[in-house]
Amino acid sequence: MNFRYLKLGLVAFLFAGTTNSCSTGSDPEDIIDDIFTVPATYCLNINNGINDIVMNVNAIVMNNLDTKKDVIDDEVPTGVTPTIYRTGEVIDSVVIDYGSEKTISSLGGKFKGKVVVDPVDEKLQKFEIRLQELEVNNFDVTGAFNFDIVGDLAGRDFSVSSSTIKFSFTDQESNVVPFPVSSFEADYKYIRSEEDDVDYVDDIYNLTSDIDITYPNGALMSLTSQSDLLYAYACKNVIGGTALFTLQDIGEGTVNYGGGDTVDHCDGDASVTSHGGTITISM
Repeated sequence: MNFRYLKLGLVAFLFAGTTNSCSTGSDPEDIIDDIFTVPATYCLNINNGINDIVMNVNAIVMNNLDTKKDVIDDEVPTGVTPTIYRTGEVIDSVVIDYGSEKTISSLGGKFKGKVVVDPVDEKLQKFEIRLQELEVNNFDVTGAFNFDIVGDLAGRDFSVSSSTIKFSFTDQESNVVPFPVSSFEADYKYIRSEEDDVDYVDDIYNLTSDIDITYPNGALMSLTSQSDLLYAYACKNVIGGTALFTLQDIGEGTVNYGGGDTVDHCDGDASVTSHGGTITISM
């Protein structure tokens, strides 16, 4: 979906009229559609964009920390160049370069720019992820993440946090529309590989996460997992589990990501249910 053409003014109008709308006996699906569709679409897609960024880091970088190569080329999509910079044998940083001339499709998402992964400790357990001129799924993304390997095996369990990430896009009037992420915390736990092989391209993860995003009109929206969510790397989507979407001063809805099947639920669709009505969000 191209977010540059969603109408931001819709929600500001509905914030003022929600109470009256709910008192008229309108169809519940019409009410939930009017109130939640636009902000929920942004929230779920921003959250999905973050998952795409950090899962690519885990897959491409963390699975290759022991390589002696200067350029990682194992299971890396065409057009993506992950380069390792060293002082002697010590890794200084790993740069995932998605290209700068055009937006390219990569592992189910559209990326442009660079992601820089800097080790924070000598044991290669803690990292800082810095974003340089990065574009993800039509959003410009700035800021940095903390990335911690959980346990001894890189490329498996990890946790991520940030309070500096900001998503934004430029609308048709050349205005920059910001979506600052005031808080993001997530734990990712490796479950299995679909083919029981050593490659990461079909890995399945459980994740729990909590994200707070400020909508352009100042309202806070959040998405908190209610159960362990199931993330399929091959789908580049959450394909199972539920989360709670909350819109400040308006209400909340339950997000259902599907039943966890890597074929039937790999489409990137999720439903949001509130007050008897349900809408579908595409990511």
